[in-house]
Amino acid sequence: MAGITLKKLSELSGLSIRTVNRALKDQPEVSEANRKLVRQLAEKYNYLPDMAARNFRLRRRNIVGILTCDRLANGALLQKISDLERNLIAADCYPVLGCSRDRDIRLILREWHGIVGPVVSFCSPTPADGLAGLLENDPLSFIFIDCKPPDPRCHSISIDRSAGIADAYRAMVAAGCRRILHCGSISGRVETVDRIAAGELAGKAEFLRIFAVGEPEEGYRRAPEIIAARCDAVFFDTDRMAAGFYRYAGERGIRIPEDIRVVGFDDDPVSQFLPPPLSSVAHPVEEISRAVMEIISKQPEEPVRRTFPSRFLPRESFGRQCRTPEKRS
Repeated sequence: MAGITLKKLSELSGLSIRTVNRALKDQPEVSEANRKLVRQLAEKYNYLPDMAARNFRLRRRNIVGILTCDRLANGALLQKISDLERNLIAADCYPVLGCSRDRDIRLILREWHGIVGPVVSFCSPTPADGLAGLLENDPLSFIFIDCKPPDPRCHSISIDRSAGIADAYRAMVAAGCRRILHCGSISGRVETVDRIAAGELAGKAEFLRIFAVGEPEEGYRRAPEIIAARCDAVFFDTDRMAAGFYRYAGERGIRIPEDIRVVGFDDDPVSQFLPPPLSSVAHPVEEISRAVMEIISKQPEEPVRRTFPSRFLPRESFGRQCRTPEKRS
């Protein structure tokens, strides 16, 4: 029997819907015989509660939607989502994942309506997605992570990537590096490097750049140019690109960090297992999860705006003497 309901269980058992509901929830005021009968029928016919109707009626928010525009191939995004899922489950919440890269955002949200409470979005919808009407009804149920919210009434949590990059460059100079090369092309990282090179670190080192995309193949392909530049240290836009450089260096006997210090970005889980472990700029993964959980639990009426800094994690690819210098005021 497909799609059995409380009403059908009531008919089969000869009991009222209220009594059936109480028996399923193991509430008092139900005889043991009736409780046993209802449970046997529910098991026989594979009864499942209508969570959508129940959550809508009780206005529960323990089913949380996680919206992404990526298939989780990005290691940094996967870290954020995995940590958030762990925190949600620990708080007796149920995460539901939707990917707008494969499906229309509006269709995903319509399917979630009545089931999902808050929606944590790791992608910023475009005007073409037509979310304005959907957000009008309950804009504060959306929490946008590391992207611009389409409605100013939505909650948003941002990452200050420049903080960790600046600390990495300070550490390179403090370690005695005088020719530092940036390999990448991500605009925010280029701007941060240019700012600190022209500011507090001006005249303390020579700053070079090779424009490249952030994949392992590009790190491998650009490696001859990096070596030819005779730099003391190289900062890659991504750990993936740094891994490609590692392969080239290993094939040619180039020692890390003795011949060249290496820093990446994203603190990808594999970075700690490279030989030697890769120094990296890490996203504030735990801080983001805590902020999301606070918003979900407190349900503030005013939109929350939080920004957390990235941080530099020195490892063996930088040398044992490496330390994170104190920031200047």
